[in-house]
This record gives sequence, structure tokens and C-alpha cells, in this order.
Amino acid sequence: MPDSFTDTSTQGFLSRLTGSLAGLLIGPLLVIAAIVLLSWNEGRAVQAIKGLADAATRVVEVADAQPAADDQGKLVHVVGAANAGGAITDSNTGLSFPNEVAVQRKVEMYEWSEHSSSRSHTHVGGSKTTTTTYTYTRKWSEDAIDSSLFKHPDGHANPPMPFSSQRYAATNARLGGYALDATTLNLITPSQTLAPAAPAGWQASDGTLYKGDPASPNVGDLRVSYTGLAAGATLSVLAAQSGDGFAPFATANGYQVQLAEPGNRPAKLMLADKRSSESHLTWILRAVGAIAMFAGFAIFFSPLATLASVLPWLGWLAGKLTGLLALVISVPLTLVVIALAWLAVRPLIGGTLLVLAALALFGLWRMHRARLARRRRSAMPPPPPPLAAV
Repeated sequence: MPDSFTDTSTQGFLSRLTGSLAGLLIGPLLVIAAIVLLSWNEGRAVQAIKGLADAATRVVEVADAQPAADDQGKLVHVVGAANAGGAITDSNTGLSFPNEVAVQRKVEMYEWSEHSSSRSHTHVGGSKTTTTTYTYTRKWSEDAIDSSLFKHPDGHANPPMPFSSQRYAATNARLGGYALDATTLNLITPSQTLAPAAPAGWQASDGTLYKGDPASPNVGDLRVSYTGLAAGATLSVLAAQSGDGFAPFATANGYQVQLAEPGNRPAKLMLADKRSSESHLTWILRAVGAIAMFAGFAIFFSPLATLASVLPWLGWLAGKLTGLLALVISVPLTLVVIALAWLAVRPLIGGTLLVLAALALFGLWRMHRARLARRRRSAMPPPPPPLAAV
């Protein structure tokens, strides 16, 4: 059963107001950080688009995976069978993997974890009472959980993790006539499950090694699993030829290309995969920037909601209105920042985004006007009944 503790604290109105005033400084800083992130992200996206288009015109197909002197510094596409020059050894467990080109070790420790949930109630006068429940459970975790940061650390201490997850690459590995360095191999995630025999002091269960009882683990017990990339597996590499090995290839705009995938993958598809991953990253960073922009304005306006909270219902209403105001400002501003970043390189895209920003601002304004009109109508007294006919 999990351990639970409940703490209750009350913060006075002046203390809350003083704390919220920090938002007048933190909010603008967060907005500036969001603008910087969004601008940098769009520049990065444009560089990736142009760089990958340039790379597609520079590819040199290498026959039989054999390096040639004429290909030095060129973007080569190599497909061949990977071979391990020596065994991979895990010094922490003493295990050896002679038939793997790369091995991924996953290490988990059975640890205490803390989860908190809070409920707050604002009183007339602006004070706030917060009730927080801290729940402690034990779980397998790949990350070391620092129990000294727990609210209630007594009885929930985690020992240090003796060693962590790690990626190994075979020494002197080769792809045909090319040397396969660790940097290139690390671009491929080993996916074949390995089930080594348990070394001394360990137990094996379903291909996983346990330091402790698998059926009834204690805090501090370890479990270790391995996945590998087998020697003889076909790999595809797209990178600059450097000596008899590989290195990042710099396109005309400085974008670097160094790709590796399992199987026989044409260069065209490898570049398409990279474009897709770059696009996903661009949208993720756009979302992060937009959320940071909204949070910055919401924090900046938060003192207004705190000031109004002397009456709880008024504070609730002010919080909703300041949140809406933050949304009305942050959405168009996010689109404008993205549009300006594209305007210089792709005027059509940049102009379209500026139009969308204007439409978003207009739509939010119309929505706000419609909401106010509904409130006015609901507040008006009903019309008198018609006079009866004589």
C-alpha cells in the first residue's frame, strides 16, 4: 500500500499579492524567451529544409561499400553488412557480447517515488488555504530519484544508483571497407532483445537480469536488460567520407548531414526520414514557444486576479478574463513571430501566416464581443407582457 501524508497551509492576501507581483518581471522575461525560441526554431527549420535539398543533389553512391580516394569529403551513400572487430564488454556486469556491433544497456532501480496533488480554497479577504496530499509508492525507474527532495523523506530513502543505462559500440567495427565509429553507430537504436545468461550474483527472468528477488523486489534492487545490433546486419549510412570512415557532411548553408539506418535504405528515403524528423521537431518547438508565450502573459496579468480575489467569485472571474486576455495576445503574436522569421526566405508562407494572425485576432475579438452581448441580454429584464385586446 502507498504511504500518504496530507499538509495544509494558509497564505494571507498580502503574501499572495506580493508573490504574484513577481509575475510583472517573470512574465515579460518568459515572453522574450518564447520570442527568441520561436525565431531561432524557424531559422533552424529553414536551414534544415535548404540543407537537405542541397544534400539530395550531392549524394555519391558507393558500390560494394569500398571507400575511394576520389570520394574524400563527399556525401557518400554506403550500404553493406556491419562487422564487429571485437567483443563488447559490460564491465559492470562482466557480460561479453562477441556477435554484436552495438549494444544498448537499460538499467532500472526499484525506488521510492513521490506524487503530490493539491486543492486550494480562496476565502473572503483574499487568503488561500491549500491542502496537499503526498503519496509515496515504489516503482522501477531508469532515472535516479533524489529522495532528499521529498517532502517527507523519512522512511522513503533511495540509495545511489550504482550504474546507469549506457550505449556500447564494438571496437574496430566496419561496414564493408569503411570504419564504423561509435558516433555513426549511435545513430541506430539496437532493437534485437538479448537474453544473456545471468552472471554471478544476478538472477535471470524472461531475458532480464535482476540484482535481488524478481518476484519481491526491495528498494535498491536492480534490473538490467540488453538490446543489440547483430554483426552481419545490413546498414545504410549517408555521411561525408573521412579517410576510410565517416564524418558529418556540411551543406552549402552549413547544415550537417550524418545519417545511419538499419536495412537497405535508399539515400532519397533517408533524407525524407530526416525531413520528417526535422518537421516534427519544428512543430514541437513551436508548441513549446506558444505555450511559453501564453504562460508569460498569464503570469504578467496574474496580480490582477490576485487583487480581485478579496471576493472569491470576483477573483475567479478575473482569472478567467486575464487568461482570455493572455490567449488573445499570445496567439496572434506567436503567429507574427513565426511569419516574420519566414518572410525573408519564403514570402508566400510568411505572408500567409501574417494573414492567419490577423484572422486569429479578429476571430478572438468577435468571440469576446459575442460573449459580452450574451451577458448583457441575460442581465436585461424580460419585456412586459402585451396588453390584452379590449
